Amino acid sequence: MATKSSNANMKFLFGSVFFFAVVILSIVLFTYYAMSEAWKNSPSTVFTYTVSFSPDFEGRAYSVYLDDSLLYEGNPVDSDTVIRVNRYLSEEPVTVAGVDTVISIPRFTSSSSLFVVDGVTDKPRIFNVGDHCRFHLRLENGTVAVDMK
Repeated sequence: MATKSSNANMKFLFGSVFFFAVVILSIVLFTYYAMSEAWKNSPSTVFTYTVSFSPDFEGRAYSVYLDDSLLYEGNPVDSDTVIRVNRYLSEEPVTVAGVDTVISIPRFTSSSSLFVVDGVTDKPRIFNVGDHCRFHLRLENGTVAVDMK
């Protein structure tokens, strides 16, 4: 009789430990996936470009483009202006071989170009963005120069 009772207690103990392990594992997995989704969507992980102007631009007319998007048009430019732009994906519907589908197009990638257009002469200066995220525009001998970080 004591052996039956002992076996029943051991089965109950192993079952309880197994159930407890499954509960702990499910809590850990839920926390992991919830935190990874929150991390992907947090603003600190979004790649942000920052464009600032030196005081030399004060009172002049310039336009700043990133790829084909107008970021800033100043006439005159305020030297304390700071432009912040995030990378993002846009979804565009397309038809390929008669099949409607949606494709994701990345915007403002490392292969983008920064265009700074003089408002008086309409001459652009083109800078490759690359892996840089901070751009400080300055005038050097009458032409636009950029410090990239």
